[in-house]
Amino acid sequence: MAREIGRGLPCVLGIIILAIALAACGGGGGGVAGSSGTATGVVTDIATGAPVAGVTISDGIGTAVTGANGSFALARPAGKYTLIISAAGYQTSSRVCSITAGSNTVFNLALNRAHAAYVNYTGANSSQWIPAAGMDYIIVAWNDLGMHCAQDDYSYFCILPPFNTLHAQVIKRGSGVVTEGVTVSYSFPKKTDSTLHTNFWSYAARYGWNVAPNVGITGTRLAGTMSLDANNLGFQAVGIPITPYDDDGTWDPYGTATITATDSATGVVLASTAVVAPVSTELDCSNCHGSTDTFLNILKSHDKLSGTSLAADQANGVLHLCAECHADNALGLPGKVGVKSLSLAMHGYHKGNVSPTPGSNSACYNCHPGPNTNCLRGVMYHAGQTCSDCHGDLYAMTASLQNGRRPWLDEPQCGGCHGKRYQENTGVLYRNSVFNNAPEGSMNGKLYCEACHNSTHAEYPSTNAADNLIPRQLQGDGYWLWNCYVCHTDYMPHASMHR
Repeated sequence: MAREIGRGLPCVLGIIILAIALAACGGGGGGVAGSSGTATGVVTDIATGAPVAGVTISDGIGTAVTGANGSFALARPAGKYTLIISAAGYQTSSRVCSITAGSNTVFNLALNRAHAAYVNYTGANSSQWIPAAGMDYIIVAWNDLGMHCAQDDYSYFCILPPFNTLHAQVIKRGSGVVTEGVTVSYSFPKKTDSTLHTNFWSYAARYGWNVAPNVGITGTRLAGTMSLDANNLGFQAVGIPITPYDDDGTWDPYGTATITATDSATGVVLASTAVVAPVSTELDCSNCHGSTDTFLNILKSHDKLSGTSLAADQANGVLHLCAECHADNALGLPGKVGVKSLSLAMHGYHKGNVSPTPGSNSACYNCHPGPNTNCLRGVMYHAGQTCSDCHGDLYAMTASLQNGRRPWLDEPQCGGCHGKRYQENTGVLYRNSVFNNAPEGSMNGKLYCEACHNSTHAEYPSTNAADNLIPRQLQGDGYWLWNCYVCHTDYMPHASMHR
């Protein structure tokens, strides 16, 4: 979601989209009198954490330059500003910041160094320098959310079933996106039998899902043919029932799927790739509910607080899906009238019952995967962002839900921090948005944002090497797809990819 641009560089550099994820812009102490305020902070190197001197921060009128310790102060009238951050040897970036009258706004930033390839891939023969130059077709693929959650045990209740969704686009280099005459298939070489490591199918019918073993609740299997998506731009497999366990029992929440595109008429393989299908069962309920009979303890706590009989029902063989009562947009289930949504019930109750460490993900990782999974791993993690920088802490999450925010449907927006140049399509989430501000109109509406930047929480470059397989396959590095020659066969002298 965090994105940016290499300003004044050739097209092959211009696809560089905000490689810096910047710390949240929040109110601080201090005091500047009148209607003005000050943005203050420290600029560091995203890889080393060392302060960077000589960085220019400007809104086009006011300008500040960092000192030897990386610090700066920019005084401006109160208001919202798009600041441009630039320094020799680093990628130029932009960030929206609201300055409050009479106070200091803390505005720490982390910069990515300009990739060496950004200097080298500029000549007439640069199309020969990346792996994709030898390919007629390429595949870009991604997981929709960056992480899916499941359970190891379904004998007490069900929060979420095994469920994962993959997307792919096929591109004929020099011609564009291809959706006709090709068949796109997926498989998991190391995850061919989910029944080995979950008891979901032993209890699925009790939750209302009459599905055969290794078939997901949408009817999707562990291997098969992807279907054309609703936008007629790519292919999808929705509800794949994988677990974080390989067939041999190895725990791997970042298992990869093989995606293959073949000519529908001849069966000839046109391209193939590997993409992470992340899923984790690291829901650390035992941190609070005990390591013995954890799920039973949860049922008993629910009965005590809500007057239900879940523990007795479970003892009598009656199991409950949380979304029976608590609306859950992740499953598309409405719940019961007058009962809090699952998201509000979970965040609202736990906000006063867990002790987060300031500036960390510890509170979130009590329920979301987790200190071993490290589901927040994309470029924003590189820059020291935490979950609460985008989502707010448990109290803020609860307040937003109480004020009408729809969980899973109303989410943080890229444009809220990085400006309208990098915002999602109007009324559309990042995961569903398409590239729509290209320097050439013919490029608009063709590629999904996640095709070049990867999914939420795992934006390129990810700290998890498996996430970066596709850019390494196509352009020889782990960065977002910035090189024009990944898709094009001719040189395109545009100043930037995002207009």
